[in-house]
Amino acid sequence: MYEKALFLLFVAYVVVFSLMTILWLIGKLIHNYSIVDVGWGLSISTAVIIYFILGDGFSVRKGVFAFMACLWGWRLSYFIFTTRVLTGHEDSRYAAFRNEYGEKVDRKFFTNVFQFQGALAVILSVPFLFPALNPDVNFLTLEIISLAIFFVGLLGESVADFQLAEFKLDGDNKGKVCDIGWWRYSRHPNYFFEWVIWISFGIFSLASPWGWIGLLSPLLMLILLTKISGIPLNELGQLKSKGKAYEEYRRRTSSFVPLPRRKS
Repeated sequence: MYEKALFLLFVAYVVVFSLMTILWLIGKLIHNYSIVDVGWGLSISTAVIIYFILGDGFSVRKGVFAFMACLWGWRLSYFIFTTRVLTGHEDSRYAAFRNEYGEKVDRKFFTNVFQFQGALAVILSVPFLFPALNPDVNFLTLEIISLAIFFVGLLGESVADFQLAEFKLDGDNKGKVCDIGWWRYSRHPNYFFEWVIWISFGIFSLASPWGWIGLLSPLLMLILLTKISGIPLNELGQLKSKGKAYEEYRRRTSSFVPLPRRKS
């Protein structure tokens, strides 16, 4: 099982490397490297499809987990593609990278952004690996519970994304802080429900031999979302663009977990 798992990870990395290379070429052509975020969901779901095809575990278990991954990944990629790439809007993070990278912008985007995210996606796909190698034909209670948690997270994230998109479409809201729906109770409800989804992946993995290793992915995702690339970078941009309005929003609203609003 150990050798088979390493083989599947290697194949997944090769395919994801090729996928991110293609997306990098497209991003270079359209002068919008935000397309790398489209590759995030696609990379993980592609890795899971490879595990489904090449893994020798119970086919129904593999199919259920692959469905979960693709439903999550393709929805996220479609949302990013329609709201960022099709609109021609390049994320402020990548605009800042362009200034930082200078003449080496294209090469550094290839290595530091696209291929780095691709490699990280393969690492985070580990929870899907062990169920794909599990031959047990019986579903455990943990796997059923994980399905329920998954759909709660997916629904919550979808609603949060829709609420933010609708808020931005209203021209009267330009320069204002979105504080409707889920955004009234959390400054980043999309990130929170994203993490709930990853908890479900970890729980599903836990039901298979060696699946405890898959619990590292939701832990790593929590660190990424709250400490590195998620909340910190997002709030830096929000403070720059909305100033005191966002400062007041921060004082009254929970950062991550949806909670009742604090008094100003």
